[in-house]
Amino acid sequence: MTTPNQESAAIELVRRFFGRINEGDFDAAIDLLAEDVFYHNIPLPEIRGRENVRQFHKRFGVGTRIRVDWQLRRIAQDGDNVLTERLDLFLADNGARIELPTMGSMTVVDGAITEWRDYFDLASFERQAAAMGD
Repeated sequence: MTTPNQESAAIELVRRFFGRINEGDFDAAIDLLAEDVFYHNIPLPEIRGRENVRQFHKRFGVGTRIRVDWQLRRIAQDGDNVLTERLDLFLADNGARIELPTMGSMTVVDGAITEWRDYFDLASFERQAAAMGD
């Protein structure tokens, strides 16, 4: 039995992933994904493969012109699945920002994130991104 102070290896990996993202070490975070990771930023199209996920985020500017602060509010585990409730902040160099409440699910197998799904309000994201000046 796990006590409240003992986290599983899966939760520790997910925390490390978000920690690296927030430290600006985007590539090291993406390297924690399995090579053939399944990524679905719902309601956007599905993406397969670590390098495709990396390019998806880089096209948006994550790790270059946009810093992120993805704040974990809650984290829980069910089997191989780690569930997160977050506030995802995207901070542009010009001071503009996007605040996006997000629910996520990550599957961790053999020390790698093999599936990553995020659920958010696309209309809110698009409205804020337009105001950000893309």
